[in-house]
Amino acid sequence: MPKALTRHNYPMLLHMLFLARQSQLVETVSLKVDGVERSALIYKNPRMDSTRPELLPVVFVFHGHYGTDTQASRSYDVQDAWPGAIVVYPQGLVTDSPLVGKGNGWQRAPGENGDRDLKFVDALAKYLDSHYTVNKKRFYACGMSNGAIFSIVLFAARPNLFSAFASVSGTGGTFLLRAKTPKPVLMINGTQDPLVKFPTAELTRKFFLNLDGCSKTPSQNQGYDLYASPVGADVAWHQFDGGHRWPRFATQEVVRFFKSH
Repeated sequence: MPKALTRHNYPMLLHMLFLARQSQLVETVSLKVDGVERSALIYKNPRMDSTRPELLPVVFVFHGHYGTDTQASRSYDVQDAWPGAIVVYPQGLVTDSPLVGKGNGWQRAPGENGDRDLKFVDALAKYLDSHYTVNKKRFYACGMSNGAIFSIVLFAARPNLFSAFASVSGTGGTFLLRAKTPKPVLMINGTQDPLVKFPTAELTRKFFLNLDGCSKTPSQNQGYDLYASPVGADVAWHQFDGGHRWPRFATQEVVRFFKSH
């Protein structure tokens, strides 16, 4: 018979729940890229049948400036929202941001910092392909803030590696002008964001709509506006009344969008 919940055993129950969740963590991988040690957390549901492996989708989740792989895994929690996927949380290097100073982050355009983060993603993709049963046609990239900007950099620089992209509190830059391949993308932006100005996010959406050849009128699709594309490169848009953050609904919407693309 289970013990009654008391103030004495409540901390232990919380600890047990924490350990159960942490059991999803398969490994911390370290890779040397251009002589620099890079790392990432890789989550996989341990209940998946290893005797009959299936090709699994892969989601890359990039933390914001000053963030970490561990913080992102706890804050965005994509691994629990999509237990059928391998979820990768890469760790950024110290990066100089013109807005908020130096902190862990990602390159903001192709060619910046010697493309160290693009090379890191390439190395991670190669590692995943050789160590896991991945579906190379179902790689996805998403991120928050600076991580969202990097996800859009991947839209421009790695369209053949990823099937769809999601940006939370992020935007693109002039580098998008070199993007030529229509791809599905979800944008979630706050109207009161002090760092990523809302009109700039709207301009990025306009670029995606034009590149992907989307319809002018969106349909409501479980939370976001969905602009359908004749080539399957749909653009989804969700604006919320808030600031620079990953809103509570974002994880479910990102997973829903990726599952449908």
